[in-house]
Order: sequence, then structure tokens, then C-alpha cells
Amino acid sequence: MAKVVLLILTGLSAISWAIAISKVKAVRRSDEQTRRFLKTLPRDFSIFEAGRHGKGFGASNLPHLLLEAATSVEKDLASVKNVRAVDPKRIAESARKAMERKALERLDMMETNLIVLATTASVSPFLGLFGTVWGVMKSFLSMGQVGSASLAVVGSGVAEALITTVFGLGAAIPAVVAYNYLVNKTRKEGSRMESFVSRVTENVEKEIVRELDSSKVTI
Repeated sequence: MAKVVLLILTGLSAISWAIAISKVKAVRRSDEQTRRFLKTLPRDFSIFEAGRHGKGFGASNLPHLLLEAATSVEKDLASVKNVRAVDPKRIAESARKAMERKALERLDMMETNLIVLATTASVSPFLGLFGTVWGVMKSFLSMGQVGSASLAVVGSGVAEALITTVFGLGAAIPAVVAYNYLVNKTRKEGSRMESFVSRVTENVEKEIVRELDSSKVTI
């Protein structure tokens, strides 16, 4: 039984470590590209040049939102029959909703497999405790059968109990740390995307108004 528990804990630990490492690398790469993207993005950027602005920053979430907004704007403008019917507020609001949907998709991607880390963090201590109880129970049974409490009799059971406890904690602690780190990063990214959505929405409305005023919008 102790070997079964150790095998399960080892498997959970290996899976959680693999997920944690890949997720942390992805988050750091995304953060680095997001910083570069925001530095290179002009203050009054053009939504019609979203592809150029976001080129080379595929790991960041923000360029994906910008491209989604550009697609929405182009679609809305193409559906308008008369230039006088262009409503900047409606087009900006449509772009905002499109970006919010894309932001939810990106957040869902970031949260993928986090349930495995949470499960490992929750279950591993109990599996370790189960192995501990099993080892202690084995020691008492051995004492009852032999009628002696010598180290030779109880040693194997106590060793199993201690080993499973250590393995349980060894699997749970890294999983908890990784889960909390990634959840915190996901929340911060959600706030950053929300702020970016507001910025792009405001830019879209201003740009459409500016293009209308200068009669540069062509349908």
C-alpha cells in the first residue's frame, strides 16, 4: 500500500512540476513581450495598423486584443452603406465587446491545467496522511503479532509512515506555490487587459471621429 501511495504522489508531483514549469515560462515570456509591446506602441496608435503594431509579440495577450478590435472596426465600417451613417460610439462599443470576448479566451488559456496544481496541492497531504496512518497501523499489527515493541518489529512501518508523509508534503508545497503564483499573475493580466481594452476603445472612437472630420473614411 505504501508503494502505491508513493507511486501516486510521484506521478502527481511530476505532472504538477511539468505544468508549473511550462506555465511559468509562458507567463514570463508574455510579460517580457508585453513590456516591449507597450513601449513600442505609439500613444495615438492607428487601429488600422494593428497588424504592424502587434508583429513579433505573439506571446503577449495585448496584440491579440488589438487585432480583434481592428477586425471588428473593419467589419463594422464595411457594413455601413453611407459614410454619414458611421457611428463612432457604436463602432467603438462593438470593438470593446470583441476585445472583452478575446480577453476571456486568453484568460481561459492561462488558467488551463491550473486545476491539476490545485488538486495536487489539496490531495497530496491527505495521501501522505493515509500512508502515515497505514504505516503506523502496520507497526501496531506487527507488535500485536510478535508481542514485542522492538525497533526491528516496528521499524518498517514507521519508515513507511515517515516516507509517505515527506512525499505528500514534497508534492503539495511546490504545487501550492506554483498555483498561487500563476493565479496572481492571471489576475494581474486580467486587470492589464481590462485597462488596455479601455485605452483601445477610446482610441478607436477618437480615430473614427478624426477620420470622419477629415473625410478620409471610405466605405
